[in-house]
Amino acid sequence: MNLKGDDVLELNVGGCFYTTSRSTLTRYPDSMLGAMFSGRLPSKVDQCNRYIIDGDGPTFRHILNFLRRSKLILPDGFKEWDILSAEADFYQLEDLIQLVENKGKKGKGLDFIQIHKFDRHWHIVTSLENIFCKLPSLKQAYNYHTLWDEKPKELPEFEVNFEAFALTNPMPMLKKITQLGFTLETTCFCSNEGWTFTRDCYF
Repeated sequence: MNLKGDDVLELNVGGCFYTTSRSTLTRYPDSMLGAMFSGRLPSKVDQCNRYIIDGDGPTFRHILNFLRRSKLILPDGFKEWDILSAEADFYQLEDLIQLVENKGKKGKGLDFIQIHKFDRHWHIVTSLENIFCKLPSLKQAYNYHTLWDEKPKELPEFEVNFEAFALTNPMPMLKKITQLGFTLETTCFCSNEGWTFTRDCYF
């Protein structure tokens, strides 16, 4: 391997392509990547001169972010803990292995969003304070008339009420909720419209 200080490297990880620096990949010298990109382990390149790593391609983004920031950064609703644990072990990143293990020890719960329509009003209860900022159609609607009620911190819930005319078509909002990793659990189409959505969360 031709080492050129902190040169920029192209990687082919399970068919996914990444660009990073040698210093990032060798931040943990005792790891497999540290050994590979310091010349202590042999390496191969593909036809485009990208270093080949036989790992899970999509999961490597989380490995790379950990190497860059030295902390675990995951998207909302992340569920692939078993894969991430296996990949952390594959790359021999002890600090990341411990972080993933600690996440599992802290517990698993459910985020929820409950939506009901009463007469001319919509009523929403959720465990996520910032969920309204992620639902553009809802954010626009609740600007008309908003009432918040924050519950005790041991059981956080946030409520919002607004006039029904502000959200005449709820379907875009419901679609966006599912795109955020939520699953529809119950539906009520009796006298009132109502939906309950949940997703796994780790705390």
